[in-house]
Amino acid sequence: MSKEAFHWARGQLSEFEAADITTLRAEASFRSFYRLSTMDESVVLMISPPEKEQNDQFERLAGVFSAAGIPVPSVLAADRADGWYLLTDLGSRELADAYGSPAESAGIEAAITTLIELQAVQDPAIPPYETERFRDELGIFSDWFASALLDAPVPVRVQPVFEGLVERMPTQLQCCVHRDYHCRNLLFDPATGKLGVVDFQDALMGPVSYDLASLLHDCYHNFSDQDVTRWRDWYLAHTPLPLDPETFSEDMTLTAIQRQLKAVGIFARLKLRDGKSTHLDHIQPVLESLCGLAGSLPTLAPLADWLANLDRTTIASRIDDLKTAESQ
Repeated sequence: MSKEAFHWARGQLSEFEAADITTLRAEASFRSFYRLSTMDESVVLMISPPEKEQNDQFERLAGVFSAAGIPVPSVLAADRADGWYLLTDLGSRELADAYGSPAESAGIEAAITTLIELQAVQDPAIPPYETERFRDELGIFSDWFASALLDAPVPVRVQPVFEGLVERMPTQLQCCVHRDYHCRNLLFDPATGKLGVVDFQDALMGPVSYDLASLLHDCYHNFSDQDVTRWRDWYLAHTPLPLDPETFSEDMTLTAIQRQLKAVGIFARLKLRDGKSTHLDHIQPVLESLCGLAGSLPTLAPLADWLANLDRTTIASRIDDLKTAESQ
């Protein structure tokens, strides 16, 4: 399939007939990405199985966000039957590359500035984030991490906490949310200060705190509590939305917990269902982050206690066993 797609891609633009091809890192989806490069320019080939991915929505939202000034890739050519797309190249440096460097503050400011612009987008093509969907996402954690990977079902005493997380989501101001607004889906060039946004096809109208929670409570990077507070306050000082700082702070914590629980479930499911071990090593760090977040609010004590008492050695052993089985 890849060879056929490469042949197709090289044939779409004459200047790329002899282009070099490099594989790009893909996130938790069935898509794969490749950069076609010449001496002077580059484009990105996305192979996105139409039976498994929302390709129509990708194209639709690419147009919506581009018209709103959000820096997303443009579609240069498409073979929709096979799910092959040539896209403009937004750059090779992820925002993650700026973390821990002198460019970190500029990168986060650019990300939050673009987030504020994205939150203002309204279009019929962006569906609502239904409450039941939040409940289903917590089910991914219960089913694939707790029950399937850990063989330790979520205790009954934790279920009211889960339901409280779900019920909190529709009480927040609703706006456009990217839903995966983190350091691997944001490209940042320190030399120009330009930001690029990818993996946006799952955008919905949902809780205002969602994308900032994704950014500041990232599953792939751990910010200090001081940095989280600093950048949350920076956002509140710059957004035109009428938000109460104290309420928003708690909303962001609860949203981050909901999202990280979902992420741990997805990381387990990627291996157990889809045979991908790419995210197994992120499970333990995200669990530690969850322990800290859940421990910050008394109402979440049942969840915090359960997470704190999970046997980390057993979790590490289960993950190692999955890796070993894959290598054999």
